[in-house]
Amino acid sequence: MERNHVAGTLRYYGTPAEEGGDGKVYMIRAGLFRDVDVVLQWHPGSANAVINGGELALNHARFLFHGVAAHAAMAPERGRSALDAVMLMGNGIEFLREHVPSNSRIHYIITNGGAAPNVVPATAELYLYARNPSLTVLGGVWDRILKIGQGAAMMTETTLEVKDVGGMANMLPNDALAKVAQRNLEEVGGFRYTGEERRFAEELQKSLPPGAAGELDSTASIRLLRRPDTTAGGASTDVGDVSWNVPTIGFNAATFVPGVVAHTWQVTASAGMSIGQKGMIVAAKALAITGADLFSDRQLVLDAKADFRRQMEGKSYQSVIPAGQKPPLNYRNK
Repeated sequence: MERNHVAGTLRYYGTPAEEGGDGKVYMIRAGLFRDVDVVLQWHPGSANAVINGGELALNHARFLFHGVAAHAAMAPERGRSALDAVMLMGNGIEFLREHVPSNSRIHYIITNGGAAPNVVPATAELYLYARNPSLTVLGGVWDRILKIGQGAAMMTETTLEVKDVGGMANMLPNDALAKVAQRNLEEVGGFRYTGEERRFAEELQKSLPPGAAGELDSTASIRLLRRPDTTAGGASTDVGDVSWNVPTIGFNAATFVPGVVAHTWQVTASAGMSIGQKGMIVAAKALAITGADLFSDRQLVLDAKADFRRQMEGKSYQSVIPAGQKPPLNYRNK
Protein backbone atom coordinates (compact mmCIF):
# COMPACT_ATOMS: atom_id res chain seq x y z
CA MET A 1 0.00 0.00 0.00
CA GLU A 2 2.86 2.38 0.80
CA ARG A 3 4.76 1.54 -2.38
CA ASN A 4 1.72 2.01 -4.63
CA HIS A 5 0.21 4.93 -2.69
CA VAL A 6 -3.00 3.01 -1.96
CA ALA A 7 -5.33 5.02 0.25
CA GLY A 8 -7.21 3.30 3.03
CA THR A 9 -6.73 1.54 6.35
CA LEU A 10 -5.75 -2.08 6.80
CA ARG A 11 -6.42 -3.26 10.34
CA TYR A 12 -5.52 -6.58 11.93
CA TYR A 13 -7.53 -7.97 14.86
CA GLY A 14 -6.55 -10.97 16.90
CA THR A 15 -9.34 -13.26 18.05
CA PRO A 16 -9.39 -13.53 21.85
CA ALA A 17 -11.83 -16.04 23.35
CA GLU A 18 -13.20 -16.92 19.91
CA GLU A 19 -14.95 -19.98 21.29
CA GLY A 20 -16.75 -20.06 24.62
CA GLY A 21 -15.78 -16.50 25.53
CA ASP A 22 -17.63 -14.75 22.67
CA GLY A 23 -14.76 -12.29 22.33
CA LYS A 24 -15.97 -10.55 19.17
CA VAL A 25 -19.35 -9.73 20.71
CA TYR A 26 -17.51 -7.56 23.22
CA MET A 27 -15.30 -6.17 20.43
CA ILE A 28 -18.46 -5.17 18.55
CA ARG A 29 -19.89 -3.51 21.66
CA ALA A 30 -16.62 -1.64 22.15
CA GLY A 31 -17.04 -0.15 18.66
CA LEU A 32 -14.09 -1.88 17.01
CA PHE A 33 -16.07 -2.55 13.82
CA ARG A 34 -17.97 0.72 13.62
CA ASP A 35 -15.68 2.24 10.98
CA VAL A 36 -14.91 -1.01 9.13
CA ASP A 37 -16.15 -1.50 5.56
CA VAL A 38 -15.38 -5.21 5.08
CA VAL A 39 -14.07 -8.00 7.32
CA LEU A 40 -11.92 -10.84 5.96
CA GLN A 41 -11.28 -13.86 8.18
CA TRP A 42 -10.02 -17.43 8.05
CA HIS A 43 -10.30 -20.60 10.13
CA PRO A 44 -8.26 -23.83 10.20
CA GLY A 45 -9.87 -26.92 8.72
CA SER A 46 -9.25 -30.11 6.78
CA ALA A 47 -10.01 -28.61 3.35
CA ASN A 48 -9.63 -25.37 1.39
CA ALA A 49 -12.92 -23.53 0.90
CA VAL A 50 -14.63 -20.17 0.94
CA ILE A 51 -16.79 -19.68 4.04
CA ASN A 52 -19.87 -17.91 2.75
CA GLY A 53 -22.35 -17.95 5.62
CA GLY A 54 -23.35 -20.98 7.60
CA GLU A 55 -22.21 -22.14 11.04
CA LEU A 56 -24.64 -22.38 13.94
CA ALA A 57 -25.95 -19.72 16.27
CA LEU A 58 -25.02 -20.64 19.84
CA ASN A 59 -26.35 -19.73 23.29
CA HIS A 60 -24.65 -20.98 26.42
CA ALA A 61 -24.90 -20.47 30.17
CA ARG A 62 -24.15 -22.02 33.53
CA PHE A 63 -27.26 -23.11 35.45
CA LEU A 64 -26.31 -22.93 39.12
CA PHE A 65 -28.84 -24.35 41.58
CA HIS A 66 -28.80 -23.42 45.26
CA GLY A 67 -30.33 -25.82 47.75
CA VAL A 68 -29.97 -26.71 51.44
CA ALA A 69 -27.26 -29.01 52.80
CA ALA A 70 -28.11 -31.79 55.22
CA HIS A 71 -26.81 -35.14 56.36
CA ALA A 72 -28.03 -37.51 53.67
CA ALA A 73 -28.67 -40.38 56.15
CA MET A 74 -29.53 -38.71 59.47
CA ALA A 75 -31.69 -35.83 58.24
CA PRO A 76 -32.40 -36.14 54.50
CA GLU A 77 -35.78 -34.45 54.93
CA ARG A 78 -34.02 -31.22 55.85
CA GLY A 79 -32.06 -31.11 52.63
CA ARG A 80 -33.01 -29.57 49.33
CA SER A 81 -30.77 -31.15 46.75
CA ALA A 82 -29.25 -28.89 44.12
CA LEU A 83 -28.00 -32.03 42.38
CA ASP A 84 -31.56 -33.30 42.06
CA ALA A 85 -32.38 -30.05 40.28
CA VAL A 86 -29.46 -30.48 37.88
CA MET A 87 -30.49 -34.06 37.09
CA LEU A 88 -34.12 -33.09 36.59
CA MET A 89 -33.06 -30.28 34.26
CA GLY A 90 -30.92 -32.71 32.28
CA ASN A 91 -33.84 -35.14 32.10
CA GLY A 92 -36.11 -32.35 30.91
CA ILE A 93 -33.63 -31.42 28.20
CA GLU A 94 -33.65 -35.01 26.95
CA PHE A 95 -37.45 -34.92 26.61
CA LEU A 96 -37.20 -31.53 24.88
CA ARG A 97 -34.99 -32.94 22.10
CA GLU A 98 -38.03 -34.54 20.44
CA HIS A 99 -39.81 -31.21 20.27
CA VAL A 100 -37.23 -28.81 18.84
CA PRO A 101 -36.22 -28.46 15.18
CA SER A 102 -34.11 -31.45 14.17
CA ASN A 103 -31.20 -29.23 13.16
CA SER A 104 -30.80 -28.03 16.76
CA ARG A 105 -27.94 -29.18 18.97
CA ILE A 106 -28.03 -29.26 22.78
CA HIS A 107 -25.08 -30.49 24.86
CA TYR A 108 -24.12 -30.06 28.49
CA ILE A 109 -21.88 -31.20 31.31
CA ILE A 110 -22.26 -31.23 35.09
CA THR A 111 -19.49 -29.00 36.43
CA ASN A 112 -20.51 -29.31 40.08
CA GLY A 113 -22.40 -32.29 41.48
CA GLY A 114 -21.77 -31.85 45.18
CA ALA A 115 -18.93 -32.57 47.59
CA ALA A 116 -19.68 -35.97 49.16
CA PRO A 117 -22.36 -38.67 48.81
CA ASN A 118 -23.43 -38.36 52.47
CA VAL A 119 -24.14 -34.64 52.15
CA VAL A 120 -27.21 -33.33 50.34
CA PRO A 121 -25.60 -30.95 47.80
CA ALA A 122 -26.26 -27.30 48.58
CA THR A 123 -24.99 -26.26 45.15
CA ALA A 124 -24.79 -27.99 41.78
CA GLU A 125 -24.22 -26.67 38.28
CA LEU A 126 -25.05 -27.66 34.72
CA TYR A 127 -23.13 -25.97 31.88
CA LEU A 128 -25.15 -26.04 28.66
CA TYR A 129 -24.76 -25.14 24.97
CA ALA A 130 -27.68 -24.87 22.54
CA ARG A 131 -27.30 -24.31 18.78
CA ASN A 132 -29.38 -23.81 15.66
CA PRO A 133 -28.63 -22.48 12.15
CA SER A 134 -31.04 -19.59 12.83
CA LEU A 135 -30.47 -17.03 15.56
CA THR A 136 -34.23 -16.43 15.68
CA VAL A 137 -35.16 -20.11 15.99
CA LEU A 138 -32.51 -20.59 18.66
CA GLY A 139 -34.14 -17.85 20.71
CA GLY A 140 -37.33 -19.92 20.94
CA VAL A 141 -35.42 -23.08 21.91
CA TRP A 142 -33.49 -21.13 24.54
CA ASP A 143 -36.70 -19.83 26.13
CA ARG A 144 -37.88 -23.42 26.59
CA ILE A 145 -34.54 -24.45 28.11
CA LEU A 146 -34.84 -21.62 30.64
CA LYS A 147 -38.33 -22.82 31.58
CA ILE A 148 -37.00 -26.35 32.14
CA GLY A 149 -34.40 -24.97 34.53
CA GLN A 150 -37.06 -22.98 36.40
CA GLY A 151 -39.26 -26.07 36.57
CA ALA A 152 -36.42 -28.16 38.01
CA ALA A 153 -35.88 -25.54 40.70
CA MET A 154 -39.57 -25.53 41.54
CA MET A 155 -39.75 -29.33 41.81
CA THR A 156 -36.79 -29.48 44.20
CA GLU A 157 -37.51 -26.30 46.20
CA THR A 158 -34.16 -24.90 45.16
CA THR A 159 -33.33 -21.60 43.52
CA LEU A 160 -31.79 -21.15 40.07
CA GLU A 161 -29.06 -18.70 39.08
CA VAL A 162 -28.39 -18.44 35.34
CA LYS A 163 -24.85 -17.07 35.07
CA ASP A 164 -22.10 -16.44 32.51
CA VAL A 165 -24.67 -16.16 29.74
CA GLY A 166 -23.01 -16.13 26.32
CA GLY A 167 -23.87 -16.57 22.69
CA MET A 168 -22.86 -16.25 19.07
CA ALA A 169 -24.91 -15.57 15.95
CA ASN A 170 -24.99 -17.70 12.84
CA MET A 171 -22.91 -16.34 9.96
CA LEU A 172 -24.63 -14.34 7.24
CA PRO A 173 -23.43 -14.89 3.66
CA ASN A 174 -22.22 -12.16 1.32
CA ASP A 175 -22.43 -13.29 -2.30
CA ALA A 176 -20.65 -10.23 -3.67
CA LEU A 177 -17.58 -10.92 -1.53
CA ALA A 178 -17.84 -14.66 -2.08
CA LYS A 179 -17.29 -14.35 -5.82
CA VAL A 180 -14.06 -12.42 -5.28
CA ALA A 181 -12.89 -14.74 -2.53
CA GLN A 182 -13.58 -17.87 -4.60
CA ARG A 183 -11.66 -16.52 -7.57
CA ASN A 184 -8.68 -15.63 -5.40
CA LEU A 185 -8.61 -18.92 -3.51
CA GLU A 186 -8.62 -20.78 -6.82
CA GLU A 187 -5.73 -18.60 -7.98
CA VAL A 188 -3.73 -19.36 -4.84
CA GLY A 189 -4.57 -23.07 -5.03
CA GLY A 190 -3.95 -25.69 -2.39
CA PHE A 191 -0.76 -27.64 -1.71
CA ARG A 192 0.55 -31.18 -1.91
CA TYR A 193 2.25 -33.22 0.79
CA THR A 194 5.92 -34.04 0.68
CA GLY A 195 6.92 -37.65 1.24
CA GLU A 196 7.56 -36.94 4.92
CA GLU A 197 4.22 -35.19 5.33
CA ARG A 198 2.38 -38.02 3.59
CA ARG A 199 3.94 -40.60 5.91
CA PHE A 200 2.99 -38.46 8.90
CA ALA A 201 -0.58 -38.08 7.62
CA GLU A 202 -1.03 -41.78 6.88
CA GLU A 203 0.20 -42.69 10.34
CA LEU A 204 -2.08 -40.11 11.92
CA GLN A 205 -5.09 -41.37 9.98
CA LYS A 206 -4.62 -44.79 11.58
CA SER A 207 -5.87 -43.24 14.82
CA LEU A 208 -9.19 -42.21 13.21
CA PRO A 209 -12.38 -44.32 13.26
CA PRO A 210 -12.81 -46.75 10.34
CA GLY A 211 -13.87 -44.94 7.18
CA ALA A 212 -13.15 -41.47 8.60
CA ALA A 213 -9.84 -40.83 6.82
CA GLY A 214 -10.09 -38.36 3.94
CA GLU A 215 -8.21 -38.31 0.63
CA LEU A 216 -4.76 -36.86 1.25
CA ASP A 217 -4.62 -35.12 -2.14
CA SER A 218 -7.69 -33.08 -1.17
CA THR A 219 -5.36 -30.50 0.37
CA ALA A 220 -4.49 -29.46 -3.19
CA SER A 221 -8.12 -28.90 -4.19
CA ILE A 222 -10.47 -25.96 -3.71
CA ARG A 223 -14.05 -26.54 -2.67
CA LEU A 224 -17.02 -24.71 -4.14
CA LEU A 225 -18.71 -21.94 -2.21
CA ARG A 226 -20.31 -22.90 1.08
CA ARG A 227 -23.80 -21.59 1.71
CA PRO A 228 -25.82 -21.61 4.93
CA ASP A 229 -27.07 -25.13 5.54
CA THR A 230 -30.35 -25.20 7.43
CA THR A 231 -30.47 -28.98 7.84
CA ALA A 232 -27.04 -30.15 8.94
CA GLY A 233 -25.09 -29.53 12.11
CA GLY A 234 -21.87 -27.61 12.36
CA ALA A 235 -19.69 -25.50 14.57
CA SER A 236 -20.14 -21.96 15.88
CA THR A 237 -17.96 -18.87 15.81
CA ASP A 238 -18.24 -15.32 17.07
CA VAL A 239 -17.40 -14.20 13.52
CA GLY A 240 -21.11 -14.78 13.02
CA ASP A 241 -21.84 -11.72 15.15
CA VAL A 242 -19.42 -9.69 13.05
CA SER A 243 -21.26 -10.76 9.88
CA TRP A 244 -24.50 -9.27 11.29
CA ASN A 245 -22.74 -5.91 11.63
CA VAL A 246 -20.23 -5.71 8.74
CA PRO A 247 -19.98 -7.41 5.31
CA THR A 248 -17.87 -10.50 6.06
CA ILE A 249 -16.25 -13.29 4.07
CA GLY A 250 -13.76 -15.95 5.06
CA PHE A 251 -11.66 -18.92 4.11
CA ASN A 252 -11.15 -22.42 5.42
CA ALA A 253 -7.60 -23.71 4.96
CA ALA A 254 -6.37 -27.30 5.15
CA THR A 255 -4.20 -27.04 8.23
CA PHE A 256 -4.93 -30.53 9.47
CA VAL A 257 -4.95 -33.95 7.91
CA PRO A 258 -8.13 -34.80 5.93
CA GLY A 259 -10.58 -36.76 8.06
CA VAL A 260 -9.45 -35.15 11.31
CA VAL A 261 -12.14 -33.21 13.17
CA ALA A 262 -11.68 -30.12 15.30
CA HIS A 263 -11.10 -30.21 19.07
CA THR A 264 -8.92 -33.33 18.97
CA TRP A 265 -5.25 -34.07 19.60
CA GLN A 266 -4.88 -34.93 15.91
CA VAL A 267 -5.60 -31.27 15.06
CA THR A 268 -2.82 -30.13 17.36
CA ALA A 269 -0.41 -32.65 15.88
CA SER A 270 -1.19 -31.49 12.33
CA ALA A 271 -1.05 -27.78 13.09
CA GLY A 272 2.25 -28.15 14.91
CA MET A 273 4.19 -29.24 11.84
CA SER A 274 4.62 -28.17 8.23
CA ILE A 275 1.12 -29.31 7.18
CA GLY A 276 -0.43 -26.67 9.41
CA GLN A 277 2.05 -24.05 8.28
CA LYS A 278 1.37 -24.70 4.59
CA GLY A 279 -2.38 -24.41 5.14
CA MET A 280 -1.88 -21.13 6.97
CA ILE A 281 0.11 -19.74 4.04
CA VAL A 282 -2.76 -20.63 1.67
CA ALA A 283 -5.13 -18.63 3.89
CA ALA A 284 -2.69 -15.72 4.19
CA LYS A 285 -2.28 -15.43 0.41
CA ALA A 286 -6.02 -15.63 -0.23
CA LEU A 287 -6.68 -12.94 2.39
CA ALA A 288 -3.96 -10.68 0.98
CA ILE A 289 -5.14 -10.91 -2.62
CA THR A 290 -8.77 -10.34 -1.63
CA GLY A 291 -7.77 -7.34 0.46
CA ALA A 292 -5.80 -5.92 -2.47
CA ASP A 293 -8.85 -6.29 -4.73
CA LEU A 294 -11.04 -4.41 -2.25
CA PHE A 295 -8.55 -1.55 -1.95
CA SER A 296 -8.11 -1.24 -5.71
CA ASP A 297 -11.78 -1.49 -6.70
CA ARG A 298 -14.17 0.61 -4.62
CA GLN A 299 -17.14 -0.90 -6.46
CA LEU A 300 -16.44 -4.26 -4.80
CA VAL A 301 -16.88 -2.64 -1.40
CA LEU A 302 -20.10 -0.95 -2.51
CA ASP A 303 -21.41 -4.26 -3.88
CA ALA A 304 -20.54 -5.99 -0.58
CA LYS A 305 -22.42 -3.36 1.38
CA ALA A 306 -25.43 -3.64 -0.92
CA ASP A 307 -25.50 -7.43 -0.47
CA PHE A 308 -25.17 -6.96 3.30
CA ARG A 309 -28.24 -4.72 3.34
CA ARG A 310 -30.11 -7.33 1.32
CA GLN A 311 -29.15 -10.12 3.73
CA MET A 312 -30.28 -8.00 6.69
CA GLU A 313 -33.74 -7.28 5.29
CA GLY A 314 -36.31 -8.31 7.90
CA LYS A 315 -33.57 -9.19 10.41
CA SER A 316 -32.17 -7.43 13.45
CA TYR A 317 -29.09 -8.27 15.48
CA GLN A 318 -29.46 -8.90 19.19
CA SER A 319 -26.95 -10.84 21.26
CA VAL A 320 -28.24 -13.00 24.11
CA ILE A 321 -25.42 -11.63 26.28
CA PRO A 322 -26.87 -9.11 28.78
CA ALA A 323 -26.04 -5.52 27.85
CA GLY A 324 -24.05 -4.76 30.99
CA GLN A 325 -22.20 -8.06 31.23
CA LYS A 326 -18.42 -7.74 31.24
CA PRO A 327 -16.08 -10.04 29.27
CA PRO A 328 -15.26 -13.19 31.30
CA LEU A 329 -11.59 -12.28 31.76
CA ASN A 330 -11.24 -14.67 34.70
CA TYR A 331 -13.09 -17.43 32.85
CA ARG A 332 -10.68 -20.23 33.78
CA ASN A 333 -11.03 -19.50 37.47
CA LYS A 334 -14.81 -19.99 37.56
